Amino acid sequence: MTSPLPATAEEAHKAVADRLRRMMEDIGLSGARLAALCDWDRSKTHRIINLKTIPKPADIRAWCAACGRPEEAEALIETTRTAKTLYVQWTRYLKDGLGTAQRGSVDQETRSFRVYSCGVLPWMLQTEPYTRGILRKVRHFRNLSDDVEDAVLARLGRPDDAYQGSHQVAILMEESALYMPMTELPQHAQQLEHLLSAIGRPGLSFGIIPHMSRRPVWPIETFYAIGDREVQVETLTAMVRVTNRSEIDVYLRAFARMARAALYGPQAKALIRKALDACEA
Repeated sequence: MTSPLPATAEEAHKAVADRLRRMMEDIGLSGARLAALCDWDRSKTHRIINLKTIPKPADIRAWCAACGRPEEAEALIETTRTAKTLYVQWTRYLKDGLGTAQRGSVDQETRSFRVYSCGVLPWMLQTEPYTRGILRKVRHFRNLSDDVEDAVLARLGRPDDAYQGSHQVAILMEESALYMPMTELPQHAQQLEHLLSAIGRPGLSFGIIPHMSRRPVWPIETFYAIGDREVQVETLTAMVRVTNRSEIDVYLRAFARMARAALYGPQAKALIRKALDACEA
């Protein structure tokens, strides 16, 4: 048997549970009998089948052995491990510190990025004070050790490479993000000035979706499309990796529709200058 092909964490765990259930049914084992063979409580069998409990590697090996299919265990274990990389809680992602996370989050092989942001400016357009402000907020909110300066250095090492050479980066952001300071207002104004200077750079498409535009898609969570093979979605509690082709297509379709509602070039600069005026009011 080959490992099931997971698209999301939920689908991966369901694929494993379904295979374990079919394996048991194929040889006529009841849940109680399988539990006895595996030396655990019968309720555990039902919790695994009904996705209430994620089986550990030892559980999967015991289950497969009880059903006479020990050769299938490693493929199922690998699927369960893969599922853990598709849904990563921030507490686990940041367990080694902000600096380590920043250094490990760049895909050097990817040449094409599409980014949609409903609030925080994408990392490739951040100034140092803005980056520091964001990371300090993450550090305090997540109750992490203070390695903010190390993380700032790690993050600032990326931007120049993000939209130069053969890289292509398309960024869409809501106009409201221009009015969400992550630093003191003078530093936020510097960030807005930096956005002005970024518009028109080779390899970078930068669009702003105005407040009053007729929206083809409602505002959604921030996401990064890495080429056409993966989308990383940022929620409050976790980073979700989407690898299913049909789901990726949904995100890319949403991006394309929102791109048509965005303003670019001089019109985008006018929106930024309006936000700059608000900083000085």
